[in-house]
Amino acid sequence: MSHNILKGATTCHKTIQIYKDLLESYVSDFYVENHWNKKLSKSWKIYLASLTFEQLGILLSYRQPSKSTLVPLTIMCLQKILQNFSITRTQVPITSTTVQPEDELFNKYVWKNVKLKKKHEIEIMSRVCYDVGLKTNCFNIVDIGSGLGHLSRILAYKYGFNICTFEANEILTRAAQELDKKFEQILTNKNISHFNKQRPVHTSKRIDESLTSKEFERLIIQAFNIENNEEFKVGITGLHPCGNLGSTLLKLFKDSSMVVFINMVSCCYMKLSLEPSGICGFPLSTFCKKQRYKLDYLTCEAACHAIERFTLNLEIGNCTNLKIHAYRAALESLIDKTDKTLRHCAVSNVKYTEGLKFKDYCTKAVQKYDLEFAAEELEYYERIIEGTWKDTVKFYSMRLFLAPLVESVILYDRLLYLSEGSFYCDLISAFDSKISARNQVLVAHKKK
Repeated sequence: MSHNILKGATTCHKTIQIYKDLLESYVSDFYVENHWNKKLSKSWKIYLASLTFEQLGILLSYRQPSKSTLVPLTIMCLQKILQNFSITRTQVPITSTTVQPEDELFNKYVWKNVKLKKKHEIEIMSRVCYDVGLKTNCFNIVDIGSGLGHLSRILAYKYGFNICTFEANEILTRAAQELDKKFEQILTNKNISHFNKQRPVHTSKRIDESLTSKEFERLIIQAFNIENNEEFKVGITGLHPCGNLGSTLLKLFKDSSMVVFINMVSCCYMKLSLEPSGICGFPLSTFCKKQRYKLDYLTCEAACHAIERFTLNLEIGNCTNLKIHAYRAALESLIDKTDKTLRHCAVSNVKYTEGLKFKDYCTKAVQKYDLEFAAEELEYYERIIEGTWKDTVKFYSMRLFLAPLVESVILYDRLLYLSEGSFYCDLISAFDSKISARNQVLVAHKKK
């Protein structure tokens, strides 16, 4: 397994370095920096210009569009590298024996007000936790970044785990406590069976890089109210811990003798600390540190998009709204001419609607700034956009084409970090990537 991970990490990282100029590009700089002519080779420009959006979607799905135009050899090679060395994003079914049969009434109330995406993730994540609980004989779990406690509720009442949570937002913590009480009342009033041993303990606490494993253990002991903690064991679960929090949880798992397993889905890679001299979110592993692996903010940001949903929209021709990328890039060009100190500023989010004029977009986007643009400039860019907006989408698409390489390097690094500790570890493409873009569950437990 380690050999395959090393080969995958090495190949993906080398490929990223070759195309780093493309990955490290703001799409909003498309016009300012002339991305189409300066960051794409001649053969790529000719090929991409010949593709319809539907054919572009097929290309991003690692298939070859039925096209007479010659496919650049580099693009064909990239497809093979992505297929063979990046971590697969195709969903793997998770089957697990539940502790009780599906109960319609139980499901009706436990999923009340839970969005479909979150429900999809929680159903699968709870099965993964139960499976690892059986393997490790550990049914105590610490849920980090628990929010309103939906995952904790399922783990406690459906699977019988003892739960404590750590959530930085005190408002969410109090809301989770109230939701537990209401749910218990419903279970009692409706006489619905469940396996909860004790109500989840929700704690308002931010887990950050400065927390040591001993301090973490003290927090757990306090939350669970444990008197004899010598034999007490817990697992960690994190459903999309943001940025450095994911790296921090892996370190706590590795350093704490109390923690026997971890199940985690990563997200927000662009928020990772990437400077080796400071608190480091990437790289973690000795191998990647020795090889001096380095990523930057924009490269990591590219790996955070919903690639499959974007590709699907291309294939079905649902693309008019993508014109917004050209609007944002044209606005950046106007900002560059008007006030360079506001380059890459956070403009207001404006949704593209049919018939939205560029001048109206600009008015809404920069309403919090003291900016005015000449009418002739706005009209000029309106004409530019009409002739080039599809090019901005194609440029953006090629960044997404390369993005799985970046996510793979980050996740390979985490697997290598865990394998250095002689732990069992694996990555499972557990979620449907069209529903949950970050669909990889990192599963690790300590060998007996």
